[in-house]
Order: sequence, then C-alpha cells, then structure tokens
Amino acid sequence: MIAHVAQAGENRGRVVVRLGEPARSSSAVLSAAVHLARAFQAEIEGLFIEDPDVVNACAHPFCHDISLTGERKGRLSTTAVGRDTALLSIAMQRELADRATASGVPFEARAVRDTVVSALQTACSQRGPWNIVAFAEPIRAARSDILDDALSAVWGATGFLAAGPGAIWRRGPVLVAVDDVDRLPGMVRAAERIAAVDGVDVFVMPVGPDDIALDWLEGEIRLTLPETANLRCLPRSQHPGSPSVLRAEVCAHEPSLIIARNGGQLLGLGHLPRALADLARPVFIVH
Repeated sequence: MIAHVAQAGENRGRVVVRLGEPARSSSAVLSAAVHLARAFQAEIEGLFIEDPDVVNACAHPFCHDISLTGERKGRLSTTAVGRDTALLSIAMQRELADRATASGVPFEARAVRDTVVSALQTACSQRGPWNIVAFAEPIRAARSDILDDALSAVWGATGFLAAGPGAIWRRGPVLVAVDDVDRLPGMVRAAERIAAVDGVDVFVMPVGPDDIALDWLEGEIRLTLPETANLRCLPRSQHPGSPSVLRAEVCAHEPSLIIARNGGQLLGLGHLPRALADLARPVFIVH
C-alpha cells in the first residue's frame, strides 16, 4: 500500500530508474518517472546496471563477437565490452538527466555491476524505505522475469513503474483500479498527488472477478470516497472475469497513468507483459 515517497533532501528514498537493458528506453516510462518525482518532490537516480555475465564471458575463448552480417568474427575483448558499456551508460543517463533537468528535478547518475534484483535491493536498502523503482525498458514477455523477480524480492519500494512496448505518455486522468478496499485510501492519496502536478482528475474504478464482488466494491468505494470536482468514481466493469475486456474499458478513459495492484484483477499474476501491452500506458504497480 502506498504510504509515502521521500522528498528530495530526506536521504530516505527517491525514484530509482533501472537502466542498462540493451533496448531503447521507453519514453513514456522516463516521462512518468520524472512526473512522479515532481509529484512527490523527490530525487531521481539513474541506476545503470552492468550485466556481470557479459564481462565474465570475455574470459572464455569460445565466446566471439560476430558482425551483423555474420561475415566477421573475433574474440570478445573486455576492453571493447567495457568501452561499449560505458557509452551505453552515458547515452541512457543523458536522456534521463535531460528530462529531469527540464522539469527541475534533482538527478543523480550511478553505475554498478551486479544482477538487476541484487542491485535494486542494495539501492533501496541504502536509502530506503521510500523508493519508487522504474524500469526504463519496455517490458516484453521474453524478459518479464526481471520485473517479476523485482516485485517479489525488492523491499523498501513504495511501488514499481513499468510499461509495455508502444506505451504513450499523454495528459489525462490518473486512473486507480481498485480490487481491495483496504488499499483504497493510500492508492487514492498517491493518485491525487500525481494528478495535482498537471491539474488533472482522478478516476477510481472498481475491478473484481464477478458481479457480487463488483457490487460490493462499488458500494464501498462510493461510501468511502464522496465525489469531488477532481475525483470521480467510475461505474463498475460490465464484463467481470475478462481481463482483456477490462483493460480495454480502462484504456477507453484515456488515462495518463494507471495505478493497480500486483496480482490483482487488472494485471494478474503471470500475465504482466500482456497486461502492460494492452494498457499501453505507464502503470504504477503496488503490492
């Protein structure tokens, strides 16, 4: 449940953006990460994580560097790999730094050589517990294990920011998908802070497995959250039990950002890549 994100200067957390995957960073995630830092008056850290397996592979004579055409092959060199990794780190950090600077957000760049989960665990423990962890790369099925492992093993994080390929960042309401009333107050408080940066609305949508659960959720939400000028309780889904239809209904409201529970009705355990691809927006994933 979202309780707090440390403000700049507290030295108790920040928005940690995981960099280092050999794929172009998601523009939507980088924009959303900077937006979250502004909303919570937090710092951003670009954490470039070098894969130790790549460096270790250079020591084996059977590992070669093959050209794109396949016509040239040579021994891998630790010097060449180190140079290429450093250049990639500079490019990724610069892209994030430029966005942070343009928005007046304090930025820090750091590089480590470690596994992704271990590096994030260390980062969150060093300046925890109030961190947001953002994955810069689009989450695809082939590499979704990294996000799954982080969600289950990285403590000291308020939430995780991720998106699928093709996600966009646009002005629009912040949508909270609620399937657990106990998490409702914290999720809505966070949504209100995020929405206040641009003066947009907060939409709260009940999501449940069946009609009975949805009727109860909708009633509890309306009792707990009286509608105001900037807070709107959306009607329940008309197609409970169908995640793809539910995600289409969410997208129809054209949100800028979606807040949802890991393993809940909107995301679903084991289906994160498909869910993120369907939603096509940055998603703030909470426990």
